[in-house]
Amino acid sequence: MKNVTLIFALMCASFIALQAQASFKPGQVELAAGVGIFSTYAKDGAQSIVPPVSLRADVRLAERFTLGAYAAYSKSEVNNRLLPDGTLQDIRNESLMLGLRAAAHGSLNDKVNIYGGALLAYDMPNVDERINGLPKSANDDQPSFVQPASSKFLYSAFVGASYYTGHGIGFFGEVGYGISILNAGLTIRL
Repeated sequence: MKNVTLIFALMCASFIALQAQASFKPGQVELAAGVGIFSTYAKDGAQSIVPPVSLRADVRLAERFTLGAYAAYSKSEVNNRLLPDGTLQDIRNESLMLGLRAAAHGSLNDKVNIYGGALLAYDMPNVDERINGLPKSANDDQPSFVQPASSKFLYSAFVGASYYTGHGIGFFGEVGYGISILNAGLTIRL
């Protein structure tokens, strides 16, 4: 946690040191829709049914600071995973995440915006586990190799960049833990 805090503080300091451009004004709204390039469930060998998708709306509270709303969804599954006791396991995981994002911004020029910030979200997973094709019940004596799904608060840090092609339309790329580790998509500055 100390490393994340230190990295975040260094990012904020570097953004403040960047020369600001007049293209971003307080009160502006930025909308973005993205798709996850690398799912957080990829390490489990899961296949995406619905790739990680996200929507966000950010409001410029100051020239270099935004606060926004975030919503994301993904659905993945693992089929016929062989467990140590010889049984086959199927897992289907749906995840809905709703949260707030705060970001510090810097502009390299009037088309490139770099940013970093923090996300506080409520993650609502829905996991369906089946053993040998039958639902895994909570009272079953069989061993389980999956933690029970539970809704919880999640906090994360992210860094990203946006490139605006003109007329307030652009593309973004972002790295951070959330619905996906790496996101890319379209952004619109109103």
